[in-house]
Amino acid sequence: MRHVGLKVLAALAAAPFVAGAALAAAAAPVIGQGSYGQELVVRLMAVHPAVSAMTLYIEVPGGNGPQSIASSDGRTGNPPPAAAAQALKAWRAHFSYEKASRQLTADVPMLDMSHKKAGVMTLVLHGKSRPALVREAVAIRGELARRTSYAANLVQQAVVDPRIPLDSYAQHIVDTELARHRDVLILAIHATTPKNADPEILASNIGRIGKKADSDDMRVVRDGKTNLEVNKDLGRYEVELPLKNAAGERIGALGVVFPLTAHTHQKAKHAEAIRIRDEIARQIPSAAKLVAPYT
Repeated sequence: MRHVGLKVLAALAAAPFVAGAALAAAAAPVIGQGSYGQELVVRLMAVHPAVSAMTLYIEVPGGNGPQSIASSDGRTGNPPPAAAAQALKAWRAHFSYEKASRQLTADVPMLDMSHKKAGVMTLVLHGKSRPALVREAVAIRGELARRTSYAANLVQQAVVDPRIPLDSYAQHIVDTELARHRDVLILAIHATTPKNADPEILASNIGRIGKKADSDDMRVVRDGKTNLEVNKDLGRYEVELPLKNAAGERIGALGVVFPLTAHTHQKAKHAEAIRIRDEIARQIPSAAKLVAPYT
């Protein structure tokens, strides 16, 4: 097992799973259409029909204060409205409910998956009682955090390779396994398929779909060796394992990231990652199935 110290933390900026703000700074921020934040807005609104409007505000790397980076109305680059700015400053959610129309306006501070401050989200929800809509707004905040590695993750490109579908069977597997293993921060599948000659991220809960494997990933894919990494800055422990299909053929790599604390039992987390990898392998009849639409 390899423990990574401060002298080599910079090298982790190239890693696809555990890198922090340094990775986000490597490319120009993507705001609105094409961004991971916009893809999450679309996804969350699809599964929450009570939401009629949603906007995410973060401090973009190199920017001057919070601005809208993803919105259901397509408007981006604007500062948060007064109520949202106050909610962000006080770090306290603000809710306003119109009883006659049964509509809730919510300004909710956002977290990333490590429970670090990420920005503020505005929502308009309708059709239920105030307590029910408040609960839903808070639940949406949690779902967003589960899919946000860090704030700047939201202004990364959602899809690098357009040949890889967002609604793939691989993404279904990732979503299912994340629901089963609540202690997992990040789950990502790398593989080669008939749609991509080189190993790419086919599915994850941090976007970057179609991102090509780097040298560390390729060591796992090509040589079948496991990578074990410690990122003290982000408080994460990464296990990257060779991924096989149901027939036992190596087809790629699986990245599994856990929270890292003083009490993290790294050997136990490694064993859990192996169990998750084996659960996933049993669900893969072929690499081609991974990029088939899930129905």
